Parts: sequence; structure tokens; C-alpha cells
Amino acid sequence: MTPADSLLSLFLILGQPPADSPADSVEQGAPDASSPSDSGASSVSDAPADGDAPAAEDPAGDPDSDEEADAAMMDAFFGGGGGEDDGGGEAAAPGEQGEGPEEVVEGGESTETIVGGTDIAPAEDLDMSDIFGSEEDLSEIPDIEEVAPTAGPATGSGLFGGKLDFRARIVSSVYVDIDNLYQGSRWNPEQPTLADSVAPPSAFKVGNAIPRGTVSRNENRLEFSFSYEPNEHIRIVGDVEPVFLGVSQVSGLDDLASRQLLTPFHVESDAAYVGIYDALPNLDIKIGRQIVVWGTADKFNPTNNINPDDLEDRPIFTEPIANQMVVVDFSPLQDKLWFQGVYVPLFYPALLPPSASQALGDPQTPVYFAEQSDRDKLTFLQGFITANAQFNPRVSTQVEQPPVNIMNGQAAFKIGSRLGPVDFSASYYYGFHDIPIPLETQSESLAPLTDDPVDGYWFASDVTLVYPRMHVAGLDFAAQVPFLDDLGLWAEGALIFPVQDYDFHVEMPVPLDITPDDGVANPVTEFTGAIVKKQPFVKATVGTDYTIGKHVYVQAQYLRGMIDDFGAGNIGNYILAGSDLIFFGRHLIFRVFAITELPSQRGVDPSTVIAPNIIMVPPWGYVTLELGGFAAIGKNTTKFGQTATGSSIAFFKVAGAF
Repeated sequence: MTPADSLLSLFLILGQPPADSPADSVEQGAPDASSPSDSGASSVSDAPADGDAPAAEDPAGDPDSDEEADAAMMDAFFGGGGGEDDGGGEAAAPGEQGEGPEEVVEGGESTETIVGGTDIAPAEDLDMSDIFGSEEDLSEIPDIEEVAPTAGPATGSGLFGGKLDFRARIVSSVYVDIDNLYQGSRWNPEQPTLADSVAPPSAFKVGNAIPRGTVSRNENRLEFSFSYEPNEHIRIVGDVEPVFLGVSQVSGLDDLASRQLLTPFHVESDAAYVGIYDALPNLDIKIGRQIVVWGTADKFNPTNNINPDDLEDRPIFTEPIANQMVVVDFSPLQDKLWFQGVYVPLFYPALLPPSASQALGDPQTPVYFAEQSDRDKLTFLQGFITANAQFNPRVSTQVEQPPVNIMNGQAAFKIGSRLGPVDFSASYYYGFHDIPIPLETQSESLAPLTDDPVDGYWFASDVTLVYPRMHVAGLDFAAQVPFLDDLGLWAEGALIFPVQDYDFHVEMPVPLDITPDDGVANPVTEFTGAIVKKQPFVKATVGTDYTIGKHVYVQAQYLRGMIDDFGAGNIGNYILAGSDLIFFGRHLIFRVFAITELPSQRGVDPSTVIAPNIIMVPPWGYVTLELGGFAAIGKNTTKFGQTATGSSIAFFKVAGAF
């Protein structure tokens, strides 16, 4: 069977800052002059997540003074000998976005650490300040933003008389599977390791999980971005990202003669557009490949439907994929009143993980029909297949994309304003849901049950999937509450109107009575149930965040609908919560986030994803080190426990930027 929900990858929850303005359009290395100011709600994503390292911009100066500054910084960071008083950076303004949890660094006196040989000899008993530094120690450690000016040579900024800004980044990462579904459950102690496994790690079949310890990703990425402004009216922005996968795709002897299979790579781009600013007073136009992000919530934005989602890489889950479009911004009253219009000529689908197609081979993957009676039929069918393994089909798929013509373009419009500390906006979108849903399953017999199977199967099913068309009306706001110590608040909601009914037609290879409880023998070879009704439904996010002192950031959100939830009766409820512990001016961050599905009509069994993370930026700048994990917990019949979620992983990333 093909689940409507089997096409989702889970994620490492790394937030995006709550923001609401045309400035949400992602422009590589350059601000949008037409955009009003962003909302003031702080966000965990402002920490150096996703491997971001600070761009180093070192003004020309005396090399000796640079060496002295570096030496002083090293002493402060590692607790070296005393030095002169050193003023720190100013505290981030609570309303500024891009600063995240505020880390105040004040000037203070230096302290002395007594060292004898290789041992540190504290004068008194150890306390927390000996591990993380006292307030005086922290005053001498520069904030992460302050490392760049003394970290090395200048960046490409300022080329061609300051008209060209060039930036580069290298990201290397490796992911290792630490758990997979095995015999219908996660974290099964019987699951084989690599030493126990006989089958190749790439083989996937129900009951034969990928063993623990498999390297599922080994990626090296080069990111080059530039922004050229020959004058105040023109900006040319580009981004090119060659990606080397680091895993050979060779399967036969002939493949060894193909460099593309031996060292596979592809090229991505987040920006390739021309911006015309003040084409008319307060009117800006951008044409080309770009990213436009709408919504004020952190990471989960039901009003954000313009760009497709990257669901393949879990640590950057929901990262938008650029597409060709025309964006028009008009700000007659700056941030007091602004408009944004977007037209996307061609639809582009979401990038799905390999586990999406793997889930189709799992008969227990949940399918969220709109009606409970259809769910009961599916439950009986899944139980029958579990008890009779011969009926487990070999599954193939075909996806029907919208025809490539002007009638299938996407259009969106937004109007926004700011009232005191509150940003708010209303939006409209017409286009497609970027995750396909199943429309039809056709089944056939490959061999009689009394004969040998064909490649291990007696039956085959071919599944057709489509992208549902929809209208979306949205509202959102974000603010910081001054009388609650700048507590951040945000909310956004989307009222979604599918343009038609989408029914899932299922063919069965043999007659079955899938309604045994009605007391009537009624074997059938097919049934049809609604996956999506032509009925409006709501998806929403409400959240808050707060910074406690200088070292603790907390966030919580309620989600009405996950990214792949679609259709009335198919919307789940979730709670997301997490925290950052921040030390040494954001050079060291301990992070943990978790999301849990609340019980609903779709099921009562809980499921959870836990995502711990450690991020470190050395005092020399340039480099970010990240060690994290992603653990899915739940039964195979739950949202986050199903096969479509993919494996639980541990990952390591290193990024260098200049």
C-alpha cells in the first residue's frame, strides 16, 4: 500500500528566526534594500548552526598589533596569564534579528590562572566558573561576531571599488546510521551491526534493515556566492555550490571507467538573479533564481509555500530550494506598509529522502485516509499482509507532475505592516502542495502462490502519485513583549482550500473481505477512499522564546500540522521544545530539541524525535565544528516511527568560511 504520509523525511530541528517581511527573500551575502525591518522575536537559529562560520573581514593594519590581539584572545579563551583590561562587545539589541539569544560581554579585569607543569593548581575548590569561566573571564573573550576583524586577511568585500562582495565556504560532513527499523520496531536490540550483517548495507527489504554503523552520507560542499552592485539601482547576485557525494556509485566493472559514477557530484544554486532597485520610487524588482521565505514561526511555516522544501538532509530539514521567479516589492511607507508579489512560472517539487520510496515496501506504514471507515479497511489489509508474507508486493511508483505550461504557474501576494513592536501580515498563495500524495494503486500477480517467487515477490503494485493544487490564505505576526523582559511571541495560520477531491484507489491481487466486522461476507478486489477532500482545513504554528541571562535560550512551539500533513482529517498536533546553553561569547553551544506528536484521531501511540547538538567556533574564527544526532522513537505505525522517517543518525560537520 502507498501511504499519503510515506514521503516525509524527519529533521534536526534547527530554527529559522521569526521574521515577517519582504526581507525574508534569501540573498546571498547582500541585504534587500527594499525590505522593511524584520520582527524582533529571537530564534535559536541565530546560533552558528548548520556549520556557519563567521565571515572574516580584517581591515588593513599593523601585523604586530594583530598578533598581540590574537595572543590576548587566546589567553582569554584558554585561561592564560593576566593581561590588560579589554572591553567586550556591546549587548545585542533585543529587537535585532540575526543575533539570537543575547550574549552580553562587558569589560572587566583579567584573571590569573596558576599553572605548574601540566596541572592547573586552583587556589580554592573548583566550581562552575573554573570550567566555563567567571564573569570577569568572559569579559575578555570576544563575541563570535568580534573574532572576524582580527582573524585573518580581508574577504572579497570591497573589490572593484566596493561594488563586488564575494564569499566562499567549504562544508564537509559524514552521517552514520545508529538505528533503523528492524522487525517492525526501532531501537531493537536484535538489530544487526555491520559485523553481524551478511547482506550489503545498501540492500533494503522489509525485515532486513540496513545495519547499524552504515555510513549514509559523506559529503563535501563548496559554496561560492557573490553580489555585484555597479550602482544604487542594480544588484547582480549569484551562488554556485558544487557538491561531491564522497560515496562511489559503482556497481559493475564497466562503471569503473566512469568518473561520474566513481566520484559522483552535482551542482546546486541558491541564487542567480538580477535586482532592479527603485525602478520607480520604493519599487524593487528581482528576476531569476531566488528564495522567498514567508512566515514568522521558527522553521515550521504553514504560510510559506513558494519554494519547495529540502527534506532529504535531516540536519537542514525544510531548507528551501531556489526556483526561478519574479519578485516585486513595493514599500510606500517603509515598514509601516509594504507589499510583495511573486510569480513562479514552473512548479518545482520537494526533494525527498530515500526512505520515502523505501516506506512503500513496508505494509505497516500508516495511510491517513480522511474517513475512519477507510482507515479500518486499511488496518485489516495491513494485518492480512503481515500474517501472509506472500502477499507483500513489490512496489513501483510513478509521479505525475503538473504539465509544463503557463496555466500551472504559481502566484502569491502579501501585505504587511509594523505597529510598535509587532510585525504582522496577510498573504495569499495559489499553486501546489510540493509533496505528492497517492492517487491509485494497480496490482498484479507475478507468479502463482504454489510456484517460486519472481525476485522474491508473488505480487507487484504500481502506485501513481500527484501534487494537489490549492489556494492558501494566511495571517501571521511576531513581536517581543517589553514588559515580559523581551519575551518573543509569534503565530501564523493558513487556511488551505484544495481545488478538488483526491481519492486513493487500491486494487488487491485477490478477493478479500476487508470489512469482516459487518457480519456479511463481502470479498472485494478493490476499494476507494478519500485522501484529500475538497474541504478547507487549517494549519498553524504558535510559539515563544526567551533568553535567560547570558547563557540559556529556551523555545517552545505548538504545531497544527507537519509539513507533509495535508487534507481535512489528516492534520496532526505536535509540540516542539528545545534549549541552547551558550558559553564563551557563542563560541560553544550545547543544543537539544525534541518534537512529539500528540494523540489524535490518527492514533494514540506517541512518537518523538530527539536532536542533540554541540556547536563550537574556535577563537581563531573561520571554522565551525558541529557534532549532533537525530533519534526517532516510536512504533512503526506512528508518525515519527514509520519507515518513511528514515534511520536515526549521528553526524559530524566542519565548515570553513572566508
